[in-house]
Amino acid sequence: MSIQNNVKVRKLILASAWRDYAEGWLEWLRASGYADTTIKSRYYKLVSIARLVDCDPLDVSEQLLVHVFAAQPWKRETRKGYFATVRSFYHYLLDNEIIDVDPTRRLPRIKKEHSLPRVCPENVVHHALAKAHGDKKLIAMIRLGAECGLRRSEIAQVNSHDLITINGSTLLLVHGKGSKERVVPIARDLARYIHDQYGFVYPGRWANHVEASYIAKHITAVLDQGYTTHSLRHRYATKMYETTHDILLVSKLLGHESVETTQIYLHINLPNAGDLTQAVMCGSPL
Repeated sequence: MSIQNNVKVRKLILASAWRDYAEGWLEWLRASGYADTTIKSRYYKLVSIARLVDCDPLDVSEQLLVHVFAAQPWKRETRKGYFATVRSFYHYLLDNEIIDVDPTRRLPRIKKEHSLPRVCPENVVHHALAKAHGDKKLIAMIRLGAECGLRRSEIAQVNSHDLITINGSTLLLVHGKGSKERVVPIARDLARYIHDQYGFVYPGRWANHVEASYIAKHITAVLDQGYTTHSLRHRYATKMYETTHDILLVSKLLGHESVETTQIYLHINLPNAGDLTQAVMCGSPL
């Protein structure tokens, strides 16, 4: 990805003082094997960081970063993304002896957020499908999230060439985060629809396929009560675990590196609390 040639990136140009360093950093990220989507995301964040600190990148201090970042109303995951970006950028400058001291070396670490999963309920999924009635592309979007557990960026990349048949079963090859691929089962009628598109299911105007934001915008428009595309993925994770009781399998189907991440996705329906207590009691009442 070149800063000058990419259509989306041209809308977010860095100040000249940052530009040459950023070009080298992006090349460093590409050489490290980062996916294009990750590189784009980090570039966009670096543009925001440059505007926030409002000075030459070589003049940025640890105190300035702490002051600027503390003033931002970012959610925890967003904050983690900005911290990862600024650390990566200055690690590159340090490794290439452009700076002697890394201003990010003592930035605070962001703790993981362990929130309850927001699983899209069945009635919300059915209502969304009903609202999308007649719009096959939108129906496929919803089903790819709810039935196959795809992220919005993965839905955007679905191609008819990604269908695989093994032992009579149809699977979908998913192009996941960090250029990692996985396969997931897919319903025959959904696979048939994808097959009939002869290429990208959601072709883009400027690139091969649409942006992830395009998918999110269309799905969110038909979901009730503030549910998002990602809540469909949570729904998929929960349903698959309830069916298989195999968290390792669910983790692979979601494309997670860690089962710990998968556990955050699951919403398990617990039996009555009294029944649970009874099940673990040892006897000998007090």
